[in-house]
Amino acid sequence: MKHLLYTLAILLIAASCSNEETEQVMGQGKARLRFHVSTESPIVITRSTPVPTVNQLYVKIQDSIGAVVKQDSLKTLQQNSPVFLEAAEGGTEYKVEVFSNELKDAILDKPCFFASETYSLLPEETVLVELECCLQQFQVSFNASDAFKKAFRTDDKLQTGDTKFKLTVSDANKRQVSYALADLNKSAYFDGAKNSSFIKIHIVGTTLEGFPVDYSETISPKDGLLEKKDHLIIDLQVSETKSMMLKATPVE
Repeated sequence: MKHLLYTLAILLIAASCSNEETEQVMGQGKARLRFHVSTESPIVITRSTPVPTVNQLYVKIQDSIGAVVKQDSLKTLQQNSPVFLEAAEGGTEYKVEVFSNELKDAILDKPCFFASETYSLLPEETVLVELECCLQQFQVSFNASDAFKKAFRTDDKLQTGDTKFKLTVSDANKRQVSYALADLNKSAYFDGAKNSSFIKIHIVGTTLEGFPVDYSETISPKDGLLEKKDHLIIDLQVSETKSMMLKATPVE
């Protein structure tokens, strides 16, 4: 009987200690973060606009002075959810950022989806981080007609004195991207931190008939500015005349 009583007493003491430890941990000011993150699809979807899945997103958590307290893939953080963070009684601020690029390689001349929010966390609180990542650049794409693509001499057809085809797209901030004839299915991405009031197209090359081409066109967006998430699609066409006329127009 004594053995049973001793065993029961030991179990009660152990349970009491466990409860005290739990209360002690909670009293240290631990808040819990859970994540619900999605990606916003651009209004116009083309093969040049890759929209990341949640498994391709990365999370960085910073404290009020900008020190990184946690960073990892969203997938890993969700698998190990919740994330515990120190929190004071008056509330402790943390900034949560979500990227579609790896944190060490967030390049803004390539497609990058991003979202951020600042949270004030309290001890013992569970906070759901709900963010929707959107494209941080404005995008310029080309819709080149078959006639346009066939109108120029390709690299293997160039003769002495010919100008190799090159299309250069630039914005009001003097940022530019150049393309070969075979790369017109690719988009140009400009960091949306700087908007632009126009896009300039400059095309040089040599026609199949041997005529030199030096064509420029400045295109202004309908609403006056190109900003992050915007997508400008430009039609590239030709009019067969003696000197060949080019036409670049925005797609509404």
